[in-house]
Amino acid sequence: MPDLVTATLPDRTLSQIVQSDRIIPVERTIEILLALLQTRINTSEIHGQITPDRVVIVAEHPVRVQILPADDLRADPEFSAPEVLNRKFSDRSDLYSIGLIAIYLLTGTRPFQLFDTANRCWVWQDYWQIERTTSRINIRQLAAILDRAIELDPDLRFSSAREMMVAIRDCYPALVPTLPSWECCHILTGHAGLFAAIKTIAISPDLPIVATGSEDTTIRLWNIDTGEGLGILTGHQQSIDTIVFHPHKSGLLYSSGKDSLIKLWNIKTAAELISIDSQQAKINCLAISPDGKLLISASRDRTIKIWYLGLTDEHSIDNLIAIETHQLSVNAIAFNPIASEVKFASVSSDRRVMLWGMDSKTPLSILTAHTQAVKTLAFSPDGKVLATAGDDGSIHIWDLEHRQLTQTLSAHRWTISGLAFCANDNTLISASWDGNLKFWQIDTGREIECLATHEAEVLAVAVCRSRGAIVTASRDRTAKIWKKVYN
Repeated sequence: MPDLVTATLPDRTLSQIVQSDRIIPVERTIEILLALLQTRINTSEIHGQITPDRVVIVAEHPVRVQILPADDLRADPEFSAPEVLNRKFSDRSDLYSIGLIAIYLLTGTRPFQLFDTANRCWVWQDYWQIERTTSRINIRQLAAILDRAIELDPDLRFSSAREMMVAIRDCYPALVPTLPSWECCHILTGHAGLFAAIKTIAISPDLPIVATGSEDTTIRLWNIDTGEGLGILTGHQQSIDTIVFHPHKSGLLYSSGKDSLIKLWNIKTAAELISIDSQQAKINCLAISPDGKLLISASRDRTIKIWYLGLTDEHSIDNLIAIETHQLSVNAIAFNPIASEVKFASVSSDRRVMLWGMDSKTPLSILTAHTQAVKTLAFSPDGKVLATAGDDGSIHIWDLEHRQLTQTLSAHRWTISGLAFCANDNTLISASWDGNLKFWQIDTGREIECLATHEAEVLAVAVCRSRGAIVTASRDRTAKIWKKVYN
């Protein structure tokens, strides 16, 4: 997703840049090289062939690139690893292409002219005639890294983009001060159609399953460890905007969205067990109480409804109470994970955050600080902190004991669409329409890490604490599973 500052500027491919500038300075080449490696780290997809025509600069400070799909352009054998000609693709094949692209930027010369066919070796350094003595970069170290990337034998190359980035960091620590500590291990693809953004994610509390709900009206099930598709649930007639697993009854999943129907599914049999009309407008969010007895639905029509689960039979959903206090759409709700006076919280386009008990239609407290619509919220695992965020791009941290604002984090330039706490109470994750995932240290307000996760808006984020995984979902019709990597 292009950065707001550069979104109005025309994107240029690396081929266009070389044609215009002829030779790219060393420091600039390394910035582009690192951006390419970062893009490869952020996806598990093997491109097979990455060429200068397929790489677009989408942001300048820091440099961010987008790799265009291969089917959009004619194949270019000059930048293909030898094994690709035999249809053998791997991470090492992509690193070969990336290494040649860096050399192309440094020399302004196409790869076929840089290879000595008689002796079967690269002679690209003979064409590198730029600031060898004046550059701050150790030319010999950089040349060794690029030589390893373009070895003809795949086994002699770097094994992964992360390994190559580590080599660059070891040579130039000032350029690569830190490496991302999360790496995409699976891309979940299957939701299809012009309108197939993935709007919502739910992770089973006891099964290795993640569910995704989409504008395409389907729910898809995936193995969180392997990324394998496990099935499709169909029955909704319009966009699915919220799904949630029952915390104690294995395999039960609740869903709702634009059609205002609340459905209950048994994901083990793919059976729809119940479908009821909520008598609300579009439902933006469902939440289930920690004891599994109550379901709350929040709607665009400003209402919050509390439902009792299993009152008349095992799978029944029976309405208990309707609340209408917010002045505009109720966008998200969440239950407090611990026993407390504050049972749940709601956020709305009216810019207000409300804290609720269970004994009254009147909120315990109304918290005001946001300047635009509030879209998402999250309780810390210990129930002492509430984080809220939305269209103003800020994260507000609230002390629930004293019902007061303790911090405001200027987090993103675009709407913040999702918040989630990690296993510890002090690390918060924010997801945004700017395509980034950010990690925050709550006690200091410090940004720990920023991941460029998707090529379009990130619409949802969920944490699987038992497996140390994060799942993100996007308007680009994909979800991604991220795992912690220790450098």
